[in-house]
Amino acid sequence: MNGKLLILSAVFLFTTVFVSGKSGEVDVSKPPLETYFEQINGYRLLQKVTMDSSALELLKLDDYLFAEYGGPEGNVTLYIGYYYTADKASAAHSPLICYPSQGWKIESRQEGQRLNVGPFIVRYKEIVTSLGKQRELVLYWFQAGHDTNEEAFKNKTNVALNKLLNKGEQHAFVRISVLIDDSGIEPAKERAVDFIREFYPQFIRFADAR
Repeated sequence: MNGKLLILSAVFLFTTVFVSGKSGEVDVSKPPLETYFEQINGYRLLQKVTMDSSALELLKLDDYLFAEYGGPEGNVTLYIGYYYTADKASAAHSPLICYPSQGWKIESRQEGQRLNVGPFIVRYKEIVTSLGKQRELVLYWFQAGHDTNEEAFKNKTNVALNKLLNKGEQHAFVRISVLIDDSGIEPAKERAVDFIREFYPQFIRFADAR
């Protein structure tokens, strides 16, 4: 027990020191998200959603993309909240908080989901939400470098480790949502997964750009 407490204490101290500490100036030469993802293989951009200033301030976003894409099996909505510095590692909000606060009901959730995309692994959480007669399947994850996970705290630790190892401080929250129609949840998940397979390699290229 003492050993576990020691490890937890070390992780907490590590995270506090390297993430909460003031980050330096960051020179970012990569293009804005909204221009970088105007094209995704097999999908066409239908519309972009502009977030209001209060939401931008609340989420402390450095960049974001909120857009709907049309694909071969239907539409998919993508949200990326992007951050350039480690001091914002706690800024992203989980849909488990955001959706209920906007009146949505969380009908179910599946943790421990995993998707292999080429050499990469996307670890994500899956929830089904509803508002009136509208139902959505939502897949989401936190990302630091090439590391994905379901929990904000784990992401905070990954951001801290990347900063310590001089691998950069950039991190993100990614959410994929698909309307559930009469065909049910499984076809909706297939649409979401197919989109991730096309989107994710492009997202990795964006994350790797300096």
